[in-house]
Amino acid sequence: MVDKVYAVVDLETTGTQRHAGNKIIQFGCAIIENGTITEHISLSINPERTIPREILELTGLKASKLANAPTFDEVAPTLRELLADKIFIAHNVNFDLPFLNDAFTEVGIEPITPIAIDTVELAQIMLPQAASYRLKDLSTFLNIIHEHPHQADSDAIATAKIFILLLNQLQQLPREVLQQLVQLSQYLTQQTGQIFEQVLVNCSTEQLPAYLQQVGEFTVRRIKHQAATTDQHQNNNYPETVDDKRQQFDQIIKPRTAQFAMMDFIHQHVNDADQTNLVIEAPTGVGKSLGYLFPLSYELTKAPAQRRLVITTSTTVLQTQLYRQAVPLLAHLRNQPLSAALLKSASHYLDFDRFAAYLRHGAKNRGTAINEMRILVWLTQTQTGDLDELQITNYDTEFFQSINHLPTLVPSSLYYEVDYWHQVVKLAQTAAIVITNNAYLAQHLADFSGNQNILVVDEAQHFAEDLTNSSHGYFSVMQLHNRLNQTAETLHSLADNNDAEPLLEKMQPIILTSQLFLNQAQLLTQQLNDQVILLAGQNFIRKPVYLDETDFQQSLAPLTLALNQLIDNLDNYLNATETLEASLGRTELRLTSAQKMTELIFQNNKLEKILAYLLAAVAHLQDSEFRQYGFYLALDDDGVNYRFNWLAKSHDKLRQALNQQFPTQIYTGASLAIGSDFSYFLEQLGFTADDVQCLHLASPFQYEEKAELLLPQETYSPSENGADYDNWLASTILPILQQTNVQTLILFNSLASIHNVYQRLQRVIGFKREIMAQGITGSNDKIAKRFRLSKNAILLGSQSFWEGIDFPGEQLLLLIITRIPFESPKNPTTHYRNSLLKAANQAPFPVDTLPKAILKLKQGFGRLIRTETDRGIVLMMDERVINSSYATKVQRAFPPKLPKIILPNQQLGRHIRDFFKE
Repeated sequence: MVDKVYAVVDLETTGTQRHAGNKIIQFGCAIIENGTITEHISLSINPERTIPREILELTGLKASKLANAPTFDEVAPTLRELLADKIFIAHNVNFDLPFLNDAFTEVGIEPITPIAIDTVELAQIMLPQAASYRLKDLSTFLNIIHEHPHQADSDAIATAKIFILLLNQLQQLPREVLQQLVQLSQYLTQQTGQIFEQVLVNCSTEQLPAYLQQVGEFTVRRIKHQAATTDQHQNNNYPETVDDKRQQFDQIIKPRTAQFAMMDFIHQHVNDADQTNLVIEAPTGVGKSLGYLFPLSYELTKAPAQRRLVITTSTTVLQTQLYRQAVPLLAHLRNQPLSAALLKSASHYLDFDRFAAYLRHGAKNRGTAINEMRILVWLTQTQTGDLDELQITNYDTEFFQSINHLPTLVPSSLYYEVDYWHQVVKLAQTAAIVITNNAYLAQHLADFSGNQNILVVDEAQHFAEDLTNSSHGYFSVMQLHNRLNQTAETLHSLADNNDAEPLLEKMQPIILTSQLFLNQAQLLTQQLNDQVILLAGQNFIRKPVYLDETDFQQSLAPLTLALNQLIDNLDNYLNATETLEASLGRTELRLTSAQKMTELIFQNNKLEKILAYLLAAVAHLQDSEFRQYGFYLALDDDGVNYRFNWLAKSHDKLRQALNQQFPTQIYTGASLAIGSDFSYFLEQLGFTADDVQCLHLASPFQYEEKAELLLPQETYSPSENGADYDNWLASTILPILQQTNVQTLILFNSLASIHNVYQRLQRVIGFKREIMAQGITGSNDKIAKRFRLSKNAILLGSQSFWEGIDFPGEQLLLLIITRIPFESPKNPTTHYRNSLLKAANQAPFPVDTLPKAILKLKQGFGRLIRTETDRGIVLMMDERVINSSYATKVQRAFPPKLPKIILPNQQLGRHIRDFFKE
């Protein structure tokens, strides 16, 4: 097949539904021979019907030109002759081929039945780390010039170039990998799998290249470990003066006055015996990552080396950014390598043993087969084994939950030495720099060694809340009930198959014992549910029910007893099924039974997690410092049953442990102070002004020349929620988006509002501009990367999109903030914080709610201007910024010289358009 002639086809049509009277309006085709595009064809076709306006705008085709083009029946014989003897390729072949064949049939011509290959699936498999598999995005990813997206001729040529690259990459794969891919390729669309078979037939390479190794069933890339610092005395004197720093930076990066001030401040105080806690507000543009890494690196390379650095962040996205960008830049500046480890929980990594079991016995369909194939290819590329590299929209599927790493290392495993999680843990024990996240640090603080004694908290505005939330846990009776039922069905199926399965017949006593334990667990789950309902004091709740000590006086003992009985029973069940799980590798086990056994293992892993939650609940209920926790009931995912939750009311205990582990602590972020006042931030962490040295750096940007704060004259009451408010938002924003054509980020407080506004925007302008929405169009990381690749896209985001993302230059020009980001009082953390303040005779709104919102608003505004050359407008939809008793305080979230303009709503779009024309 690889030496055949290929016809790469793309169609533009009046609509995607081929049975709804839609017609072809353009045919594009690129002919590939011997790995080269030898010919390309472009035909405009008169559809003999009205063409929707949105299709004309999307494709750029002219209705007048199409009206003068030939009809499909005039060109059909030529097209069929062109395609009849060639392999048919398309980007989503199940659209183009059936649509074309229906058109042939409609004009009385025999459909074609070619070998058909889908480049979407090929790209998913061969480019496992791509952010998007849309044709336009793949072209950008592969540096292919794609001048006219959504025009059939340009799309066909781009698809042909992509196919040639993918085929060349496929031909470079080792024989062992190709054999595994061929076994899975039967599940692919049309005859896409045949390309793998033909490449394997023609594969002449027997020996693995040096960068790969064969371990068990897998061909994996050899991991290159960073060398430790080679010369402890090389370049070990911190450059004290500005000239010294400039010379060392040597045009590698642009010198920044504020960044140098941050470096000197840290260098001056980091060895101060009296004061080593530093708080630094470093606005966007300062370069805070290098601002702390550069001076601290001299502490790491002193002889003898007795200090190591731990950096913690609020998100894994920022972790990765530091690891991949900031640390290599530091090594370049210092002209010496510094070993670094990216440390996060085991569940982020691939487990070789679990993946091998799934390859052998896991359920197979098109989706799982593509994922298995892309992972097999990815193993020849990845140095980390971090599943986040695959940029999957949803990792919470049965497939990924069946192959990700459990928080244990098994030395007897065939893959132990190459196990990715093992490598991460091992490297983190000796690395000069460990980059982790707040949740991991809080939960694994005891695992850090004595000389890991410098802590940097990046994006530190989240640290206090993240420490508190690290003690948040729950158990759900409903989830346990459903999991037990699913497990019981799987066991029942194994029991029924024992007559036809000799190995299962031998294990019948174990299966029966497991079933008995499982049945008992179901009864005990009901008893636990009864105890939880008694705590509520009512049969139905609409909002969280917060429990105090008096609620537990009568119920604590029976609740704890019910929990312990259920824990013992689940433990007995899981022990009983260990022998069953061990049988999975037995060759005499038939495929259907092996698949059921794989399902059982998946269910048992879920039960193990639930068991851990139940054990944690008992530990907190029996804690001698019982009062430090808040307990509450909230509705479960089904909206009917209850979850039993616990949350630390403060993080004081964890704070004390951090102080013992890290005598040197540095807190930095772009939004730590309100104006230049750090008091709110310090109070959240339990510091006083005497405990820390603070530095407030000025922004390097001239906001009065670069940006504007725009406010609509007519607004909707910000106290309103629901459909009416969302309709007002959509109605106000739509005309602005229709009159402008720049990259736009819209920040919300509510995912529900995002959904409602997205539906309206998508219906009206989705054909013209790409609209991405958090929780709807992909994972946060994926849509952020797609947004960066776009030119006039719209992104609707909440939560993490308020901070920690970087869209410099034309990647973001218009920022719309829907309302001041006040925290919901329904949030349990907020409830307990407010209750503590009230108990101390303090009003929560001015003391906590307002300053927290101001800092978040400040962080949101920071998305807009990222470099000295950026320009942009922030449109604030909330009238409280200027018409409230606290407006003056809220405005401190914005730079003091930022121009503020209030305009009638109907003039907003024109003003924004004119701003960017200047």
